[in-house]
Formats: sequence, structure tokens, C-alpha cells
Amino acid sequence: MEASVRSLRGLDWVNLLMADVKDGVGVYLSVYLLTVRNWQPDEIGLVIAVPGLVGILVQAPAGALIDRTRHKRLLLMAASVVIAVCCLVVVLSAKFYPIFLSQAVVGLTQSVYAPCVAAITLGMVGHALLDKRIGRNESFNHLGNMLAAIIAGLIGRFISYEGIFYFSIFQCVALIVGVLIIQEKDIDHEVARGAGTTTQAPNTAGIKSLFTNRSILVFTIAMALFHLANGAMLPLVGQKMGLLDKENSSLYLSAAIIIAQGVMVFVASFAGRNAENGRKKIMFVAFLLLPVRALLFAFIANPYMLTAIQLLDGLGAGIFGVVSILMIADLSKGTGRFNLLQGVVYSAIGLAAALSSILAGYIVKHFGYATGFVSLAGIAVLGLLFYWFSVPETKDITTEKPLLAPANTDAVQQPVQNELLH
Repeated sequence: MEASVRSLRGLDWVNLLMADVKDGVGVYLSVYLLTVRNWQPDEIGLVIAVPGLVGILVQAPAGALIDRTRHKRLLLMAASVVIAVCCLVVVLSAKFYPIFLSQAVVGLTQSVYAPCVAAITLGMVGHALLDKRIGRNESFNHLGNMLAAIIAGLIGRFISYEGIFYFSIFQCVALIVGVLIIQEKDIDHEVARGAGTTTQAPNTAGIKSLFTNRSILVFTIAMALFHLANGAMLPLVGQKMGLLDKENSSLYLSAAIIIAQGVMVFVASFAGRNAENGRKKIMFVAFLLLPVRALLFAFIANPYMLTAIQLLDGLGAGIFGVVSILMIADLSKGTGRFNLLQGVVYSAIGLAAALSSILAGYIVKHFGYATGFVSLAGIAVLGLLFYWFSVPETKDITTEKPLLAPANTDAVQQPVQNELLH
């Protein structure tokens, strides 16, 4: 399959803009609520957590919908319109409940972005070229985040913090333009859902069957543990820097994001190329860096040093963003359930990230920022050990003993792909 140059360029454009759009300004919201609206850390934690909590409920159904629908581009455009409206609500309201509800809607909407773009990518290039193309996607994604952080930091420092949200609205419009550049004829929707190239009637998507396979179960738990440790880390760093230097907090935070995203641009491309030789050892590096980063954040109070530590986030997140998608593709290859499995894994990640924000907000309020970061480091170590000893190499994985014995005793061992079709 060969997608047109125009569509591939459109996919680059979408990835350049997507990450900052899908989170509804993301980490800037926590600093805005702390330094401009003067909210308490526990209130901020709830608002930051609610998109993840809502995403838990809708992520798997969203994945199943993306497996079935041929209107993937329309889903991305509609989601961008909703995110733009939610950004406007944050600017126009200072009260808890309107902002809380707007972030709940962000949670409903952001569940579309990652699986939809991954599905479009798979439908355009196929499994054979997915490693390198996902690396390219993530490189553009991080480059977009870096450029957006530079612009947002300058807007927040020299114009107003509210201007950052208006900038996000502009990005939503630009993302819609990027989606329109992608030509519908270049997307093979059967391949996009992880099925073979031969056309068959779509299977009924189910969630229960995904968890009859041990590899999928332990992989999902490991991804959740990673985000239970990582989810609250950058918002807490933003708050800590805001308290150290309120006037320049947006610049520090933007610099932290710029450094991380700049590193990710190159790491994502490197991870995509090297993942062809195996996934597990590369992903282990991302797990290893997480507790180190948390402990450094706990005991350093210099905003310049806090900013520099984000180099480690660039390394870890650059690897995670590429290799996690490839591992999901490995585990779902040939099943027609690629996006459903993405949805299930992202639901677990969303739950973990939401709990991370709530837990960290509570600990910081009662025990301080240092204790909060040390707690996240402890969770990160647990995730590291679980990943290394439990999660198998997924590259070219073919057989797996299911958790639930199949009714047909002649099929005690089946390919991972076949298990998901039952």
C-alpha cells in the first residue's frame, strides 16, 4: 500500500499539532489555576484528574468505534472543535464547576486523538512500515509540543496567561486543516483496525476477550504503573516552580517542556528505528529513568535545575510514546482489534494518571512537595520491577498460553492474535 505524498504530509501536520491540542493546554492549566485563580492544590488535582477519569469510561468504546468507523478524519475534526470550546470556558469562568465540567468534556474528547491517528497511520502504511512511521509521528508530535511551549511561554510571560488558551484554540483550527489534507482514499480501514488486507465483515468488538491473554494483561498493568508514577509529575513541578518564582513561572514551565520535547524529537526517531530489533529492552530504559527524575524533583528547589531535569523526561517519554504503540500493534496484529486494544490500554493509563494527580495533590497538601515526589518515585520503582519480570518481548510474539483455558482442548496454545478473535 502506498499513500500519497499529500496525505503523508497531512499526517505530519496532524502530529505536529495534535499533542498540545488533545490535552486542552494540559499542564498550563494547573499553573494558571494556582497562580492566576489562586486555587488550592487539592482542587487543582481534581480538575487535572477528571479528564483521565472520564477517559476511563469512554476510551475502550472509542477504540471499538474507531475500529468500525470509516469516518476517522471527521472524528478528529469534531474533537478539535470541542477542545476549542473547552479552552474558551477556562478563560471565561473562574468558578470550580464550569472548569471542572469543561475538563470532563476534554476527557470525553481526547480519547479519540491517539487511537484515531494511530489507526489512520496503520491504514496508510501497514504493519511493515509502522515502526519507522510511528517514530516519525512521535518526532513531529514532540516538535509541535516544543514549538507550542515556546510560543505559550512567551504569551504567558509578556501578554497574559489567558492568551495561552486562545493560542490553543488557534491550534485546534490548524489541526482541522491538517486533517483535511489527508485524503480518504489513502486509508485502508481494514488494515487500520489491525485486520488483514483481505476484506471481511467486521468482528463484534469485545473487551473481555482481550484479558484472557496474560501478555496483554501484564502489559496493561505495567503501562498503568508507569503513569501512576508519571501522571502528576510535570503538573507538580509546574506548581513548585510557580511558588518559587510566580512572575516567571510560565517561562520556567515552557522551558521544561521545550527541553523535554526537544530531546523527544530525536529519541522518538531513534526508538522507532531500533525497536525493529526488539521492544522490551528499549522500553525498560523509560521505566528506569522515571524514579531517578522523581527523586531529583523532590530534593532540588532551584527552578533552573528543575527545568534541566526534564532532559530525563525527554528520554523516557520519547521512548514510551513510540514503543508502547508498537507493542500494542504486536499484541493485536491480525485481529481487527488494534484500536479496541489501544482503548483498553489507554483507559488503564487514564485511570492511573488520574489517580496519580489525586494522590499527589493530597500528599502535597498535607506533607509537602518533597514527600509527594518521593511517593511517586516509590511507585516508579514498583512499575520498573513489574515490567522487567512480567512483561514479555512482543516483537514477533506468536504463542501464549491463555489465562482461561479454551473450550476446545486441541487449541490449548494459540497465537495471541487468534485469542482476541474469540
